[in-house]
Amino acid sequence: MSAPAIEIRGVSLSLGEFAVHKADVSVSEGEYFVLLGPTGAGKTVVLECVAGLHRPDEGEVYVRGQRVDDIAPERRGLGYLPQDYALFPHLNVAQNIGFGMRLRRKSGSEIARRVGELAELLRITHLLHRDVLRLSGGERQRVALARALAIEPKVLLLDEPLSALDEQTREGLCVELRRVHQELGTTTMHVSHSFEETLAVADRIGVIHQGRIRQVGTPEEVFRHPVSEFVAQFVRCENILPGTAARQARGLRVEVNGVGFEAEDGPEGEVFLVVRPEDVDVVRAPVGEGVNRVAGRVAAVVDKGALVKLSIEGAVGMASLMGRRAFQGSGLKVGEEVVASFEPEAAHVFARE
Repeated sequence: MSAPAIEIRGVSLSLGEFAVHKADVSVSEGEYFVLLGPTGAGKTVVLECVAGLHRPDEGEVYVRGQRVDDIAPERRGLGYLPQDYALFPHLNVAQNIGFGMRLRRKSGSEIARRVGELAELLRITHLLHRDVLRLSGGERQRVALARALAIEPKVLLLDEPLSALDEQTREGLCVELRRVHQELGTTTMHVSHSFEETLAVADRIGVIHQGRIRQVGTPEEVFRHPVSEFVAQFVRCENILPGTAARQARGLRVEVNGVGFEAEDGPEGEVFLVVRPEDVDVVRAPVGEGVNRVAGRVAAVVDKGALVKLSIEGAVGMASLMGRRAFQGSGLKVGEEVVASFEPEAAHVFARE
């Protein structure tokens, strides 16, 4: 079996208010991996250890099986896109893209060919002779990405590449990042604080909090099966219900504030029962027959564009996300008596820490 493209083994580093503790991360060849976490979690510190901008206090960093702790950043074969893009204002777009190739003493014809190929791939051919100071945020991001790719890196490192962009531009560039990755197959490690952005691009996710890697898995695993209260909160499960679980003939029964719920599986004892709000259905009372139903009252309705969020108060409070058309068709209003329900397979149960 080939070595991982990136391997971080027990890395610890303290940089004032930012720190990483015993971080272990492995990124496979050709994978798009996102390190996801809130501001100050330590995700950029991890990325900068891989880039060579910091040497770990403890632990080791490997790139394609080679330990790189003592290797200078420019000799690691990495493409790096910092958060501020760091374009050179005295160079035009084409010169910025070709800068790394010129440092490597590539011929003028080779530089021109590579710049042209990347400009076409990233749809910025019309910008090649433009001053970088006259570019929009999205255009600067494309130019910086082209510059990082121009040296044909073994690994591409992206530090919050979309954080400074407006929502519409960010959504469009997520599509571009995924398309470019699929076409080039470059192993990519991308730092982000946005789970919407992460869902759009990631093959796998590592969630980091307070300098510690809390969970690693596919987007489906992390968003549907969080392993801790923090991860559940961060990926906006919203319905995170403390209860007590006991095995029954089929599956698990979880008691929450005197209300019994069923889940397919999980540990016994003191647990959290987690249900994503998009998996919670809300209809007018009465309760009727069925499992995982709880009566309540619509306490708030929040317009979220294509979706509408309902907050339900009752013995067990719950949040539900409904499509706008479904909500309008339901006729539900604040103050109405309703029933919130979910299927046992939509429930995820994990032990309380």
